[in-house]
Amino acid sequence: MKKILIIIALILIALASVVCLIFGDQYKAATSVHLVTDGMYEYTFEGDYGLDDLMAEGGAASPDDLVRFVTKFLTHGLVNPESLKGTERDFGCSSICTPCTDGTFGVGRNFDWPGTNGDMVIIHSHPKTGYSSISSFYIPFLGFGDDWKPAGMQDKFMLLASLFGSLDGMNEKGLYVADLVAGDKEETHQDTGKPNVTTTLAIRLLLNKAASVEEALQLLNSYDQHSDAGFAHHLAISDADGRSVVVEWVDNKMLVIESALCTNHYLALSRKQGSSLYYDDSQRRLDLLQSWHDSLPSMTMEQVTQSISSVASQEFTRWTVVFDRQTMSATYYQNADFSHPYVANINK
Repeated sequence: MKKILIIIALILIALASVVCLIFGDQYKAATSVHLVTDGMYEYTFEGDYGLDDLMAEGGAASPDDLVRFVTKFLTHGLVNPESLKGTERDFGCSSICTPCTDGTFGVGRNFDWPGTNGDMVIIHSHPKTGYSSISSFYIPFLGFGDDWKPAGMQDKFMLLASLFGSLDGMNEKGLYVADLVAGDKEETHQDTGKPNVTTTLAIRLLLNKAASVEEALQLLNSYDQHSDAGFAHHLAISDADGRSVVVEWVDNKMLVIESALCTNHYLALSRKQGSSLYYDDSQRRLDLLQSWHDSLPSMTMEQVTQSISSVASQEFTRWTVVFDRQTMSATYYQNADFSHPYVANINK
C-alpha cells in the first residue's frame, strides 16, 4: 500500500508539473482570481498573454476572432468561451478628466449598463513586454449568462478572456482610456489592410503600449478599427501631462477632438456632431460635468469623485472608477454606492 501511495504521489507531482509547464502564467492568473466584495472580482496576470502574437496574426476584426484566440492561447483549447460581446442595450457612460490641486490630472468614469446588474472584475496586468495597468470588465459580456460566477478553476480560466475586453483602465505611465457609446448603432469597419482591432482590443493595446495621448493616437492610426457589440463607440483618452481627447469614427474615418469630457453623443466635427439616440440624457450629463469643470479649474480627488457621482445612476451605473495619478491608484464604487470604496493599486 505504501508503495502504491508513493507512486500515486509521484504521478500527481508529475501532472502538477505538466500543468504548470503548459499553462504557466495562465494558471497563476487563474489561481489569483478572488472575490473582493459582493459583485466584484479581481485577478492579476503577470507574463505573456499573447497580445503580440495576436497582432502578428493580423489582430481581430470581431469578438469571435478574439474568442478563438483566447481559446487557443490562454487555455490551450481546453476552454471555449462563447463570446466577448454582450446583449444590445442602451448605454449611459460618462468620463471627466481634470487638473487636480496636487498638480496631477484626475479622472472619473461611470460605466452604465441598463437591464442587468451583473458582476465586474478588476484586472491587474503586468505583461512580459509593455506597461503594467489596471482595468475593468463587465462579466456578463463574456456571454455565459447574467448569473455566471467564476467559481471553479475552469470558470477562472474562462474569466481570463476579460484581459481582451477591458472597458476602461489606466497604465503605469498615467495613460487613461475608456470606451463609451458614441450615439448610434452605425458600426465602424475599416478595411485598409492594416492589422485589425475591435474596440476593446484597441484599449488593451493602448494600455500596454502607449505612454501618452500622442502615442495612443499613433497606435490607433496604425490599425483598422472594428466596432464591438453592434454600436458606434468613442474613446476618452488622457495622459499624465493633462492632454485629453475623444476619438471617434465616422464613415470609417478616425476623428479626434480635444475634450476633457465625454458622454454619449458625437463631439468631433463631422456630419454626426451633436447627434445621438440618447441625446437628451447625454447632454444633461455633459452639462453637469461641464459645470463642475468650469467652476473648479482644479479639483481635489474628492471633488473628482463628487463630479462623476453627480451623473451616476443608482439604476444603471454598474461601477464608477476614479484614477489618482498621484498615488497611481484606482478607487472603485459599485452601483452608485459612494460610501463603500475599494482602492486598488496600479503597480501591484
